[in-house]
Amino acid sequence: MPKLSQTATEARVEFVFSVPFDLMNAMYFTSLVEQIEGIDGWPEQVRKEMAPGLRAELDFLFTFPKGDPGIMGTLTDRLFAHREAWPDVDALLRFVRELPPGIGESYSEPGVQGLAFYTACSPFTLPGQEPAPSADPRAELGRALEQAGVDAHATLALYDRPEDLRERMAALIERFYEQHYRHDLPRRLPCLERSVAVHGSQPAGDVAALARRLTGRTTSCLEPQGDGRPPVCVGPYREYIFVPSLDMGPYVSCADVAPVHGLFYPCEAEFQGAEQEAEATRRLARLYRALSDEQRLRILHLLAGREMYAQEIVEQTGLHQPVVSRHLTFMTAVGLLRSRRQNNMKFFSLNPAVREELGQTLQLFPFHSTTS
Repeated sequence: MPKLSQTATEARVEFVFSVPFDLMNAMYFTSLVEQIEGIDGWPEQVRKEMAPGLRAELDFLFTFPKGDPGIMGTLTDRLFAHREAWPDVDALLRFVRELPPGIGESYSEPGVQGLAFYTACSPFTLPGQEPAPSADPRAELGRALEQAGVDAHATLALYDRPEDLRERMAALIERFYEQHYRHDLPRRLPCLERSVAVHGSQPAGDVAALARRLTGRTTSCLEPQGDGRPPVCVGPYREYIFVPSLDMGPYVSCADVAPVHGLFYPCEAEFQGAEQEAEATRRLARLYRALSDEQRLRILHLLAGREMYAQEIVEQTGLHQPVVSRHLTFMTAVGLLRSRRQNNMKFFSLNPAVREELGQTLQLFPFHSTTS
């Protein structure tokens, strides 16, 4: 059973230890190893060891129908609204196999086709605003696929067989769990349990401040972005669910399934048996890794003048969009950049808070004057 710890604020705050949550997040970040930088350790090693067929199925279901996060990533988000899937892997598999084949009742209660539709067709409009139901979801999905340059015919052929798709999702979970995740449970469980126990016994206080503390970020998606712009995740929420995970590297992941807000945060180094100093060194190494690339330095020079949106950076640098996206994702994850969404565009700016952290490197080289 998942271990819950509740702290009372205006909305309910829970820290949750659940193997299904951690398993799904581990699968997601294993699928991302070759797409974004900074994911190493267990996911990277597992990806090297995976049977080619399992790796191909993992990559497919985390990109179907139109790219990351795929139908499996969207399923993971929806788990925050479905406690019946939290207790163990059997409960997760039962939940997946009982998904209705069609669109489902709503954005938070989708069927298999609903998961595919909302993965591909949920535009960012107003933060926290549930997408309006579609009169013809299949036609809308087809248009979205064509606009993205995806083979709409092949994708819709699988969309039209939701029972097959549902069984592939369950089979992927079973195979990944048995062949890779289950053997790592002795390392995982103590860290996850200790993090939940420690945080769950403390007053939550301000939820946005709690999110910053857990993620190590200077801002969270729950607070205003500045200049009067609302938070990325605005709610209103009746529940905030915080879930530790071991496989995220410098990244964080949240789920906006109003009235529930979910956040995966990196399980603390001390609960993994790692030294705080070693973790600080790793973070600093990631910062300098981000700075060691000429293309990323060009982007930083551009942003030194003003905030820019992603497509503008593509045009100014002449780099391909996937390359720019990869650089921006990594620099945001390590803290060099801040990002915000406005309508369907994502804007980036320098993060001034990182200057002090980079300046601490000079302490490794104390200055000693020499006189002859």
